[in-house]
Amino acid sequence: MLKNEIDFILELCKYIKPNETIINELINNGLDYPYILGQLLFNRVGGAAYYTLNKINLLGKMNREFRNTLKIIYETNRIKNESFKKALDYLSEIFTDTDIPYALLKGSYLVNIYPTGLRTSNDIDILINFKDSSGISGLLLNNGFVQGNIRNGELVKATRAEIISSQINRGEAVPFIKEINLPYMRFLEIDINFSLDFKPEQDKSIISEMLKKSTCVIKTENGDLYTLSKQDFLIQLCAHLYKEASVYSWVEFGRDQGLYKYLDIYLFISEFSEIIFTDLFEERIKNFGVEKECYYALKETKELFDTENNIALNAFLEKIKPNDISYLKEIYDPATRKKYKYEIPFKEWVFCGKRREYLNEVDS
Repeated sequence: MLKNEIDFILELCKYIKPNETIINELINNGLDYPYILGQLLFNRVGGAAYYTLNKINLLGKMNREFRNTLKIIYETNRIKNESFKKALDYLSEIFTDTDIPYALLKGSYLVNIYPTGLRTSNDIDILINFKDSSGISGLLLNNGFVQGNIRNGELVKATRAEIISSQINRGEAVPFIKEINLPYMRFLEIDINFSLDFKPEQDKSIISEMLKKSTCVIKTENGDLYTLSKQDFLIQLCAHLYKEASVYSWVEFGRDQGLYKYLDIYLFISEFSEIIFTDLFEERIKNFGVEKECYYALKETKELFDTENNIALNAFLEKIKPNDISYLKEIYDPATRKKYKYEIPFKEWVFCGKRREYLNEVDS
């Protein structure tokens, strides 16, 4: 493992308060920039790296090809962000008069919290109660969306069988797509979710409870869109991250880990600590039964990105820590019901290009 290079990547991700001294020392020691560049782009944090280097006035010390590539990524991200915000403006027109409870997830809210150019999204995720799926579907279909997928750059409509199968087996609808022809955003894709992926037997009651408290708003030029409360938003981020990190198929395809996922949680830990590290948040996590998911996501984020409020975070982690934490390195395959485990350190696991090879089957 290239320790200095990995340390450099992680320091560049800490865009809120980067440590200029450490970053400068790592640069002076000499670094493998092609390796670093590949990891930054693969982990979708190239924009954050450029922003950080520019913020601490160290871009001039970078290799020219390295610097210029990051600049292209950053500037492209800025354009994508503007297109995404216009898509949200359009969506707010459609949702203005709806009385269906809903909450936009992930990038739809985060795009306005991150500095422009750091966080991009490919689609809009909306959480609803299952009973409202037909109402939302009708709303979108009446506004020119069709259900389907983008294949080879073109929209392919879904069959009736595919629509029914997705709803039954995956807890989500086939994406709703409309051509809008914005820069770097030819199609607007909306994913409707009525499952949270982590507690299937309790999903309906948890979602209903979350949507009752979806009081946070996303400001657009045409009105407000709704998202979850900050506490529930972080719970959803943690649960979603853990689900992808712990499922065999995601490891197999190399999509189980991604620094941008942890960067989202780093942002929340850094920006909203007064809301997060409270008895009410602890109670919310325990009421939903998501101690494992939140402990995993918060603990591993802390390991990757030390934050200023580590003392508060450590204390909070102790409050939600499961009795058995052996699950932290376990991977489960729902298809075969087999359980696997890896033994290498977590940082090494995140940056490993062939994680599948480090898994060993264990007794379920």
